[in-house]
Amino acid sequence: MPDLISPDLITAAAERIGGHVLRTPTVPSPGLTEHLGVPVTCKLELLQRTGSFKPRGAINTLLTLSAAERATGVVGVSGGNHGVALADAAATLGVAATVVMPESAPRRSVAAARARGADVRLTPDMAGAFALLDELVAAGRTLVHPFDAPAVIAGQGTVGLELAADAPDVTDVLVSIGGGGLISGVASRCGRSCPVCGCGAWRPRAPTRCRVPSPQAHRSRRT
Repeated sequence: MPDLISPDLITAAAERIGGHVLRTPTVPSPGLTEHLGVPVTCKLELLQRTGSFKPRGAINTLLTLSAAERATGVVGVSGGNHGVALADAAATLGVAATVVMPESAPRRSVAAARARGADVRLTPDMAGAFALLDELVAAGRTLVHPFDAPAVIAGQGTVGLELAADAPDVTDVLVSIGGGGLISGVASRCGRSCPVCGCGAWRPRAPTRCRVPSPQAHRSRRT
């Protein structure tokens, strides 16, 4: 089966978005290295415009749209970061943007999206946000999905492209997981040369007791 997101698509995305995003630094982490007992390298996407990796996928998507798709305006659903990134990307490229967020979204994210000119619609919960998103897409707006779209994944994959160039000796890569767009892109680029593992946060349904292994139980040379 052919790759859905090939390294060539990620390279093309990097060339496409290069003038619109930051090439964030890749630096050693003395603190994590000491804590884990193995060399650790970090990719500092918190320094990216809007404070996360999300602009990579948002801008790549907008740059791949046709003139007609841009003219209808774009819409996205988000709990925070994607909405701010989409608003920022749309403002940069002169595209009208609507961002649907649940009322639980951070106020700073809502304010930031509005400050960049987006029409922010709030719903009681995320289920309602996706329902409103479907209505707006049906009415003619162009969807920019927060994670489940090839152009978004290829854009997020440029994180892995830069990491591979800046830290070619890494033996393991840890990626945070939300919707899965970032790890999909990074794995598409880095997964051929080293293991790519996801880590996420979740809330157990009931209190549980577990044994936390020591750092030595998860030895990896670099992350």
